[in-house]
Amino acid sequence: MKRMTFLFILIQSTCLAQVDLNDIAIKLMDQSKYKEALVYFDTLVNQAPEFTIYRYNRAVSLTNLNRYKEAISDYRILTLQVPDESEYYFQLGNLYEKTKRLTDAESNYSKAIELDNGNYQYYFQRGTYYLKRNDFAEAVKDFSSSIDLHPEHHNSYHNRGIAYYKLDLKEKACEDWCMALIKGNPNSASHLEKNCKNYPKPCSTK
Repeated sequence: MKRMTFLFILIQSTCLAQVDLNDIAIKLMDQSKYKEALVYFDTLVNQAPEFTIYRYNRAVSLTNLNRYKEAISDYRILTLQVPDESEYYFQLGNLYEKTKRLTDAESNYSKAIELDNGNYQYYFQRGTYYLKRNDFAEAVKDFSSSIDLHPEHHNSYHNRGIAYYKLDLKEKACEDWCMALIKGNPNSASHLEKNCKNYPKPCSTK
């Protein structure tokens, strides 16, 4: 009985110590001290590899330190531990895009959307990926989905305007840049001035 009590106390104290370490590491992250936080998260992951929050926080720290390959490794393990968590696939998409693994980037963005089709950021990021790949029709679809979910997201209007312009749909492009400007995107003003002879009425200065 005494041995069981001792083991319980030992386990309890270990869990409390892990919580303390995690709290310290998160505070360091909040201060953008990712290198210092990483030391704690390495210890926590080694002690409790089944605790996904420790590995996730380590992946975030690694990403901010531009240690992308290591972050990818952590996110891939996380997708195995919790295969229905969309955020892990989304972050993998970002990392694969940064490391020029473009097919992997697209498939992971798409997986994130499959798991959570109500997150406008997922559509926006994949749309931006398509824009960079010159797949303008697909970019328009994703930016439109992003706008449907978050009508105030001015970056989606701005980027959809670029995609429309590349598709030679200049009137639609100008309408989107006008809407983006109204909603707070300062970059849209120069696109309107440079590419739109006739401003849409809400943005007309005449």
